[in-house]
Parts: sequence; C-alpha cells; structure tokens
Amino acid sequence: MGFTPIVALTHAAEDLLDHLRQGKMDVSLDMIDVLLAVTDRVKAMLAQVEQRREITIEFQDLASSMRELLNGEKPVERENLETGQEAIEKEVTFVPMDFSLTAAECEKVSDAQSLGRGIYQVDVKLGSNTLMKAVRAVMATQRLESMGSVIKLLPSVEDLEVGDVEEFFMLVLCDEPREEIRRELLEISELVDVIVNPYPNLVRIEEDVVEDIAKGMETPVAIESNAIPKGVTEEKAVKPMPSPSVGDAPKGIVTAKGTPTPETVSGEGNTQVHTIRVDTVRMDNLINLVGEMVITRTRLVQIGLDLKAQYSTDGMVNNLNEANVYLGRLMNDLQESVMRLRMVAIGTVFNRFPRLVRDLAKKTGKEIDLVLKGEDTELDKTVVEVIGDPLMHLIRNSVDHGIESPEERRLAGKPELGTITLNAYHEGNHIAILISDDGAGLNLDKIRQIAVSKGLIGEREELSERDIANLIFLPGFSTATEVTDISGRGVGMDVVKKALNNLGGMVDITTRQGKGSTFTIRLPLTLAIIQALLVEVGQEIYAVPLSSVLETLLVNREDIKTVGGLPMVHLRGNTLPLISLQEKFELPTPDIESPEVFVVVVGFGDKALGLIVDELRGQQEVVIKSLGELLNNLPGIAGATILGDGKVTLILDIGSLIQDILVTRKG
Repeated sequence: MGFTPIVALTHAAEDLLDHLRQGKMDVSLDMIDVLLAVTDRVKAMLAQVEQRREITIEFQDLASSMRELLNGEKPVERENLETGQEAIEKEVTFVPMDFSLTAAECEKVSDAQSLGRGIYQVDVKLGSNTLMKAVRAVMATQRLESMGSVIKLLPSVEDLEVGDVEEFFMLVLCDEPREEIRRELLEISELVDVIVNPYPNLVRIEEDVVEDIAKGMETPVAIESNAIPKGVTEEKAVKPMPSPSVGDAPKGIVTAKGTPTPETVSGEGNTQVHTIRVDTVRMDNLINLVGEMVITRTRLVQIGLDLKAQYSTDGMVNNLNEANVYLGRLMNDLQESVMRLRMVAIGTVFNRFPRLVRDLAKKTGKEIDLVLKGEDTELDKTVVEVIGDPLMHLIRNSVDHGIESPEERRLAGKPELGTITLNAYHEGNHIAILISDDGAGLNLDKIRQIAVSKGLIGEREELSERDIANLIFLPGFSTATEVTDISGRGVGMDVVKKALNNLGGMVDITTRQGKGSTFTIRLPLTLAIIQALLVEVGQEIYAVPLSSVLETLLVNREDIKTVGGLPMVHLRGNTLPLISLQEKFELPTPDIESPEVFVVVVGFGDKALGLIVDELRGQQEVVIKSLGELLNNLPGIAGATILGDGKVTLILDIGSLIQDILVTRKG
C-alpha cells in the first residue's frame, strides 16, 4: 500500500524479535527500550495514515539502534530518539480551541491535571448530508462519557440544531489511548473523521482565585493554552504537571534498569472469551429496576408482618408470608447475579501503571521494579472508573519521593533496585488496595516542621506518628524542596483523599524511616445495594452498613467517661471512642433519658468507633440512592434509602464518621 516507513521499521523489529525467539540473543534493558520506542513510533505513523496524511515521522534512528543490537553492540545514544507521542505533537499542526470554561469546569480540569489524567481536544467532522447533527453530537458525548468525562462541547447542542456547521469540538478527560477514543467515535454513523489531540497544559487557578473570578465576572472564565486568565496574577497561578503518555503495558513486573523478569516478556494465553458488549446505560437501568424490586419486596414483607399480627390464624396470611420468603430467596439470587454484572477486575486499572513506572524511573534515573498482585480482584465498575487517578498519583509519589537514587540506596546498604508493590485483596465486604515501597519512608520530623510553619497545626500540639503522616493529605502540603513535572506542587494528595471519601472509602499510611511506606486504601465492594442495620435515634431512623458493624452493646450511661473532650467506654481492656448520633446530627434532646443506651461498634480498617443510639430496629437490605449534587457531600451521610413503609432513611458514612472523630481527637 506504499507505507514504506512502517514496513522498514516493523521488519527491523521483526528481525530483532526473531533472533530473540531463536535464542540467539538475551533480553536486555536496551532492547526493551528500543522496542517500546518502536511501538510508540508505529502508533504515530498509523495516526498519520488514518488522517490521510503522508508519513513524515523519522524512523532511521530506531532502525540503526536495532541493527546495532543485532550485531551485539550497545545502541548509540541518540538525542532525537523521541517517543511516538512526541512525534505526533511535533508533526501534526494543532490549534487548541478556546472552550471558555466556567469556574466549576476549571475545578474539574485542575483536579484532573493534578492527578495526571489525559486531557484531549476531540475534533469531529460530520458528513456533508448529515440531517440530525445535534443528535450525532449527543451520541458522541454519551460514548465518551462511558470512557471518561466530557467537560465542554462546542458548538452547543442548541447551536448544532439550528446552525449550518460541519464539525464540532469536545474537551475530554480520559485515560484511554487516543486510538481507542477515535475508534469508539467512528462507530457512530455520519461521523466521517475524528482527530484526537492532547490539549495543552491549562493554568491551574487556586480555588480562592476561581471564586473571586466567578463572583466578579458575569461571563464564563476563559482559560487559554499557556495563558493566565485576566484578573489572575502570576503569583496566584500555578502551572500543573503535564499529563503522562498513556500506552499499553505488559502485565507482571516492570524493571526500569536491569533484566526484565519472564513475567514481563511473556504474553497472555490464547483463552477464548465469549462476551456480549452491553451499553452501561442499559446495565445501570437494570440495576435500578432490581433496586426498586428490593424496596417493593421489603414493603410486602412489612405488610405480611402487619397482617400476621392482626390475623394470626388466617391461612391466607400464612400463605402470603411463605410466598414472601420464597420471593426473598429469588430476589437475593437475582440481586447477586445483577450485581456481578457491575463487577470488574481491578487489573484493568493496574495494567496502565507498568509503562508509567518504567518511564518515570528512566526520567528520574532510578531503578524500580513494579510488582502487581491481586489483579483478578473484582469490585464495582463505578469504583474502578474513579480509583485509577488516586492510584496514579500515589504511585508517582512513590517513584519521586519514596524510592531513593541508586547511590543513596547503595550507601544505605540496600539493593540498588527499588521495589513498588501494588496489591489488591478482599477484606470482608470491602476491598483493600496497598501501594507499598521499600524506599526512604516519610520523614515525620520534617512533615511536622512544615505543618507548623504553614500554620496547619500548633507548635505544641501532640500528634501520634500516624497522625503526622496523614498531614500530607492536607491541601497545599508538600515536602518537596523543588517542583518537578512529577510532583511537588502541594496539590494532588488532598484530591486523592477527596476522591476516596466520595466513594465511601478511606486511606491510611504506615511508614518506617529508611524502610519504606505503605498506603492502604479501603473501599466498599459495591455502591448499589447493601445490607444495613437500622437504628433509631429520637424520632429518626438511620441505616448503618452491616459490613462496618463489628458488634452491638448495651452500656450504662454511668460507664461512659469523657477523656479529652470525647466520650469513651472501656471494652475488654481497651478504650473505645464514642459518638452520639443525637448530638452529631443536632437532633432534639429527649425529655427522659434511659439509664442504658445501645452502642453500635463500627470499624473501618484497624479503627473502631461506637455509635450511641436509642434502639436497634434490625437488619434490612437497602438500595443506596444519591442525595443529588446539592446534598451530596453532607458529612457523615453516604446516601439515602426507602424503607418498606415508604419513608426515606439516611445511610451513615462510617469512614467519614471515623475520620471526623480522629480529627476531633487531634484537636
């Protein structure tokens, strides 16, 4: 077909791989570097072919490197050994759009930048005879929403309906490769061409500045490439780190320097998988219908119990209750089957990190193994979609701050090759994700000094080692002495914690000076239907996720002591902190207080807390409903559910309550 550069480059790579297959050569780091560069360069060439352009990307440097490897020589260091991403950006003339982002959209983009997400401008060309252009734009938006997030569409749907336009543009946050984005959109009829370009780094604006702009301007905030918005001083604008290139990476261990392990170079098996591709909207609709059936079944059970109390000897009532029991078993099976549709292996997230770690290790001159474990562990699709960004930021921090340079490790008596382990496993009804490294560990004294200097804590404030380590999640906190394109801006760790809290999860740190650090993330397995313990507080009823309940106690009020401003009770030789839900949610104080109270002991990870309630109402299956944007971030509340009698009940966020009590204890 005349694509001579692609033929020349791939044939040279084929010769190298053939020698490797025949055992005439051994795998080396230089070989892996060159082959990865070949992969990137071929992708860049294919992108030019897809755009009906002449292939102009240089390839002779890689061909020469592969010839040198075949001759048993070490490849010559070449200054122009660029990746495919760099080749695309250099060759393709790209004019970024001014999307005129609002303050809220600025915040979304800023959070994405701080976490290193891919930010793309997607140019879509419509067919000349397209009648329903607005419909095509909506379809394209829905496709991309399933892969990431569409921040802006230009022109708007309304303008597309009435205007005579032949193309539209989208600003998209997505971690998928550009080829996948393009392929997904070209499946829509009457879209004749799609071009996906990395959008240039926007300027991150501090939150207080965004608020000032939003209050002082009637028009949206316009943020142009490499420009500071009007009214924002250079001191208050901070340029974020560039997004890392997203590439396919092998499973297993990735060695930045040294010989790759067999897991790195071995391919996947040829196991045939029979699957049906289902639109996520249809699946979510099925989940909602099952949720409504659970609510209706709960209502039927309540009606059966009420009739049983009134007509205990009526045979029809007994038949109804027997049918309800059978219906309950069927519903449990149906619910479990439907919930499995939402479960996705976390390996889909893990597999994006080997290439990232390899590139970062080469950039920082460090030697790093990334060890992946528990890739088959499954959790809710919604959680999988969100967890990638926090994990990416924690791994980048481990590379930049955690693992020392080879010289430092040698002086400390460690092997020059550092190890970062990413592990996932089930822990009851939660999933635990561990990001651990054998690096220098956190310098707790330095963290405390910086926190005091920034006014984040008092100079005489007594904090445990764990509390000091968790200070790094405060906004604006950074221990880096200089800002790099990997980390050091003091943004990101607070975004990580915010993202995990929004999922009903939490993150904890354990560290040992000179030995390394471990970040432990705990998340709920599903965000749809859960088992809950209903508790009564005054006139209100709350649902406590049963996965967090350790035990229930009946405690005399006289046994509750106040220590450091917090109520406590002794439980089997240990001190258990308590929190009164009546005081927490500012409910009316009862006229008469009973001498005894119920305490629901809840735990998250290795932390425990006692909830003081008035009555226990029993266990029930509940469907989690979102409270909407206006009430979505209420402290201590994860969502709401509808009980069998039709009343709305709030579901407690145990992770948030435990974090709150720890902050109170520190204060």
